[in-house]
Amino acid sequence: MTFRELNYAARLRRNKVARTPSAWFATHELDPEQRFDAWNESMTVFLDTSLSRQDNAVAFNGEIESYLLDDIIFSRAQANHQKFDRPAAKIAQDGLQHYMIQLFLDGHTEMNMGRRVVRNRPGQVVGFDLGDVMDSFNSDFDVFSIIIPRARLAPLLSHPDSIHGVMPSLDGGPGFLLSGYLQTLYYAAPMLTPAEAVTASRAMIELMAAAFNKESAGPRAESNIALQSLLMRAQLFIRENLASETLSTNQIAAGIGVSRSQLYELFEPFGGVAGYVRELRLRKCFAEIVSPRHAASQISEIAYRWGFSDPAVFTRAFRRRYGRSPSEAREMARVYARRDRRTLDPRVGNRLHEEWIVALA
Repeated sequence: MTFRELNYAARLRRNKVARTPSAWFATHELDPEQRFDAWNESMTVFLDTSLSRQDNAVAFNGEIESYLLDDIIFSRAQANHQKFDRPAAKIAQDGLQHYMIQLFLDGHTEMNMGRRVVRNRPGQVVGFDLGDVMDSFNSDFDVFSIIIPRARLAPLLSHPDSIHGVMPSLDGGPGFLLSGYLQTLYYAAPMLTPAEAVTASRAMIELMAAAFNKESAGPRAESNIALQSLLMRAQLFIRENLASETLSTNQIAAGIGVSRSQLYELFEPFGGVAGYVRELRLRKCFAEIVSPRHAASQISEIAYRWGFSDPAVFTRAFRRRYGRSPSEAREMARVYARRDRRTLDPRVGNRLHEEWIVALA
């Protein structure tokens, strides 16, 4: 793949001035023999990569331009051909069970799906389940890659465990709309405020659900449209009032005009309304606990800010969710940051997308 310097410079400029959190990684300024090793080190946070021949490393180049839209990672990645694997051992190790939706602007992927091989064409959307084994080969590619927490998309899907390797049709309808929307969102991403990014990401998720549901359309998919719209309204209400100590089931139900029983039914796939609210609050707490920006904040202060009034209850919930205490998570983040500062070659960019992926897991 040939990278044009003008495009590279323009992408770097727009990433640096973005109003939403942004990340940049590129190998262009490294010596040729260092480029693939740097790329592989970055990818290894959730994927194993390899080249078909070692001498291909000399010709290798890659870059990743990323934006954090709410809790969704939206990236544009360009690189030379390589193999991507996500074996069962890595899935067990990192705990990343979310979805990755890709739109190939150029190039293709070949996915080994047991006894069959699935291959896309440029312009096509491809679904990946990061909780499933990946065995794929990419040609030289230019791709939009969106990593979405499972809890955001799964409740809207007719078959949430069956999108791995699925390619929504581009012959009109939601697949066509999704492809166009992703391209528009990419160009708009640096201009969005964090609040606008929340709205934009919500629209993206609804289009993704519609596109993948059409591949398995049936009576259930048709009947779910109204419920999906109501669910999105409830999720928005919760997010807007997440820090409120008085947020309750009654308040949420009244806020969107439904009964408590209807609300319980909407959130059954999430483990209930309380479970959904707790998950969002824990996610906010985790993000602030491991963030250098909030390093001076007491953990109890962060917990209280996001609706946890009892420190002991918060610590137990946090440990159940993340497998470690809040103080252990903060210390691990500090170690990770110290390691990066010591070994990070400034020529490759800030590599923040790696921290985002780790935080999602």
